[in-house]
This record gives sequence, C-alpha cells and structure tokens, in this order.
Amino acid sequence: MSAIRLFSTLCGVGALCVCADGETHHSRALYDTTQDVVIEGTVTKLEWRNPHVSMTVESKDADGAPVPREIEVMSVSEARALGLRQDAIAVGSHVAVRAHPGRGGTTSRALGLDVRTSDGTLLPLNTDAGLTLAPTSAVEAQSIAGRWAPSLSEFAATFPAMRNWPLTETARAAVAAAFVQPNAALGICADYPPPLLSVFPDLREIEIGSSTATMRFEAQGQDLTRVIHLDEARHPANATPSLLGHSIGRWEGQTLVVDTVAFAPDPVGIAIAVPSGPNKHVVERFALAADRRHLRYDLTIEDSAGLTAPAALSMQWEYRPDLAPSGVACDPEIARRLIEH
Repeated sequence: MSAIRLFSTLCGVGALCVCADGETHHSRALYDTTQDVVIEGTVTKLEWRNPHVSMTVESKDADGAPVPREIEVMSVSEARALGLRQDAIAVGSHVAVRAHPGRGGTTSRALGLDVRTSDGTLLPLNTDAGLTLAPTSAVEAQSIAGRWAPSLSEFAATFPAMRNWPLTETARAAVAAAFVQPNAALGICADYPPPLLSVFPDLREIEIGSSTATMRFEAQGQDLTRVIHLDEARHPANATPSLLGHSIGRWEGQTLVVDTVAFAPDPVGIAIAVPSGPNKHVVERFALAADRRHLRYDLTIEDSAGLTAPAALSMQWEYRPDLAPSGVACDPEIARRLIEH
C-alpha cells in the first residue's frame, strides 16, 4: 500500500464505499480532501520509507520566517510502479506541491497529490492525483509468468465496484464501528490477504513451476509470497488457517484457476474494515490477454460471516518487466507516526 492505502474509504454506514485513492494504513480524517492547496518552497527532507514516503517542504511566512510542512506521499512500491523515482525530488530543490491540507491548520501535515519540480516536471505523489508516468511495455509476455502491476485506472475502478458487495449485518456493524476508531481497523504495518492484496498498483511477480506456482506481492512494505499447489487435486482436511490460506491450482487451457480456503479470520479479509470469517473461499483466474501486455485477473469470494452472497471483481494487470522489488520494508515507526500525528 502504497495508499493503501481513509475513512473517506468508508462513505456510508449502510454500504462499503472504498474510494479510488486506496489509502489502507490510516484514516484520512486528518486531511480536508475537499480542498487543494499549493505548498511552494525548498525540500529539506525526504524519507523514502514504507508504508508512506514523506517529504518536508520549507516555505516562508509573511515575516520571512521558515515554515516547514510535512507532506505525506504514497508507498515506495506504488511510487515505483507509477513512475516516481527517488532521485526525482532532490533535497535542496525548489518545488510546488499540490496537496490536501491538514485539518490542524496551515502548518499541519498535508497529503501530497502531485509535485512540480524546478524544471517544470510534474510528478505523482499519490494515487489520488490520477497521474502516472508508468511506461507501456514494448515487450510481450510469453505467459502469465513475469512481473505485473495494475494500472492506475484499473485500480481506481476496482474499489467503487466493491462498494456494491452484499454485506451481512455483522459486516455492516464492523464498517460502522470503523468510523469511531478507523485506525484500529487498519493496523500498523499490517499484511493483507486477497482480495486487498491483489488490487493495489504495486509490483507482483509470478513464477510457474512443475508442481507449484508462486506469486510474490510487494505492497506498501509487504513482501508476501503465495504458493499455489499444482499437483494437489483437493485441499488437505487439516490445512492450518493462515493469512494467505491454502491454494490449489489447475490449468484450463492457458488460464490458471486458483482455489483457496483455510484463511485465518482477518479484520480486512473481505475489504477495508470488513472482516472475514473461517469459511472464506476465494477462486481466482489468471489469463494472459490477447495483446500479451496485460493479464486478466478475476476473483470470486464467498464468506458467510461477511457476505450474504458471493461477490466478484475483475481487473487487468499490466506487464511490467521494468520493475524490480524495492526491498523497502514497512517501518512501524513511520506507520505509527502517520496514525498518531
């Protein structure tokens, strides 16, 4: 997550409404997301850390006194996927940041949207801005194996679709409770299972072997590897419940169908603030698109604890052989600072 991933992620108690900015680590109640401001000044600090990159811009007040302003940026993995390089914003350079202001006043931390550097280059700072510099691959994938990342447009379309999922009364109560203590529902450097794991615009890498397929996800400081057993026809009766569950896979032509059960109950096992129970069951389909530069991803989820009927989502991942794992783990100090500030 990246942003996350707000609790404008939760737009109503009656239904889940996850907005397209994708913040998942803390509430955005600290920011006025209805307003944009421009913060112009000199970059005095840049922390390329997870779950969110942070930069400090120092401007001057009417009396010429320095006024430092902390700017929250998306996660390292989202930044890399959207084309924001660490060396693109240099300490000491002059910038103009468009941001949502903090509710604590003109000196409080702001949520960065985009930044214009001294040479006029416009760069994304968050998924909210709708700006991406991600390159289009000139290379075709030979199979679903390889490195992939959802495009910003695909990511933006997915969360609104999830708002219509049929929640149980228990799940609706969990959403309502999250309004009271939104940060408690998200956690500090928490790892996320599917579906959330699958939708953020971060790097994921697929390797196909003879008996297993592995999928490594880097999302807002996570480094999670899913193992899909291709040589098992059914799940073991005694599979130990876990964050990622137990997965078996089969091929339908060139499409990999993955069936996963034995998920441990999780506070965000269905969606942000929507917990999953012990009967969560996920079926996913991975198929190379006709242009060989996209992977089609389809998911169906069942969970009697949180859903009154099966729910589904579909999206495309872009082929991204240009990406590599960042190796930047989620820093609890940074995550806690963002939540408690």
